[in-house]
Amino acid sequence: MSGVGLWAVVKREVREMLRNRLYCSVVFVLPLVMLLFFTIMFYGGAIDNLPVALVDRDKTPMSQELVVMIEATPGIDIAHETQSIDEAEQLMLEDKASAIIYIDKGFERKIYEGVPTEVECYVSGVNLSASGVVERDLQTVVETFSSGVALSKLSSLGVEYEVAMADVMPINLHTNIVGNPYLNYGYYLAPIFMFMGLVIFIVVSATYAVGRELRYGTAKEWLGVAGDSSLSAVVGKLLPLTTIFTLYTQLIYSILFMVMGMDCAGSYIMLSLGGALLVIAYQSIALFIVIVTSNLRLALSLGGGYAVMAFTFSGITFPVMAMYGVAQLLSKAFPLTYFSDVFISQAVVGAPQFYDIIDLGAILLFMLPPVIVWRRFGRVVREDQYWGME
Repeated sequence: MSGVGLWAVVKREVREMLRNRLYCSVVFVLPLVMLLFFTIMFYGGAIDNLPVALVDRDKTPMSQELVVMIEATPGIDIAHETQSIDEAEQLMLEDKASAIIYIDKGFERKIYEGVPTEVECYVSGVNLSASGVVERDLQTVVETFSSGVALSKLSSLGVEYEVAMADVMPINLHTNIVGNPYLNYGYYLAPIFMFMGLVIFIVVSATYAVGRELRYGTAKEWLGVAGDSSLSAVVGKLLPLTTIFTLYTQLIYSILFMVMGMDCAGSYIMLSLGGALLVIAYQSIALFIVIVTSNLRLALSLGGGYAVMAFTFSGITFPVMAMYGVAQLLSKAFPLTYFSDVFISQAVVGAPQFYDIIDLGAILLFMLPPVIVWRRFGRVVREDQYWGME
């Protein structure tokens, strides 16, 4: 590999990057817009004040006390009070209410009579996050309210508070949240969305950078600038992109840790190394696809599809351990899966660094596919029969 040829290719690529509007947009403009968009979207963090419809057919002091407790929860906002379940259902169909809370007649009377009663909650399974928040907050309120009623009854019978408390709640669940103790959805979703978006731009930019040399028949010129060295040609072309997108990973970390207030529980060095390897791994995959297809349009389609599929199999929205066997195997075919493990391990959990050595090694393996087809690359850039294909 010639050092002179390498830097000549770097200069040529930077000039093309700045001259070509489409290329410049993919590298500089769109990634920044994407990061700004997700920063604004997830800046609030927690899901709160979800509008719900209330149907209180009891209208007694005790039902009203329960309503006040529900209203006081951070996740629920009683935005609508209706007279019938039909009205509340219409609000849910119009997407004006995330859930329906129904308190039937006789609620207070049954409590005083010692007859079991219930509060009904209707949630939509379309948005699992919103439904989960409503169910969680409502369950907490109902359990607290029920315990209060039971304590009041026992106290009126002369039972001491400590004895009554032990009778009402003989077992307490003490939950210790190891990572993300704030239960912040921004800390959970923002990183994967930002890196997922970045991965798409990494693949598209690398595919276009190499593929356009074939599409427009400039591969001979490109190789000539590199001193007829295939390695200098590839490294020099991808080096500016590698530098830029590695800086983007640092920008993402700055947004997460400084702007959004997320704590870095583990090693920032490991996170930085993981981000750099992620960039190089996806560039290697893009280069492999271009070499195999020698067709810019097809390579962009395949590369974009491959990049997007990583979101499904990364294990963030649906745990890898809960997937079927074949799907678990497929999840191993994407560098983002391993990077997600490194990010969660270091940024969220704060695990020892040696736990992530295997994941970083797995990301390194994605740099091998271009090596396997390297001889074909020599033919593709030197023989004009591969040029001009869209």
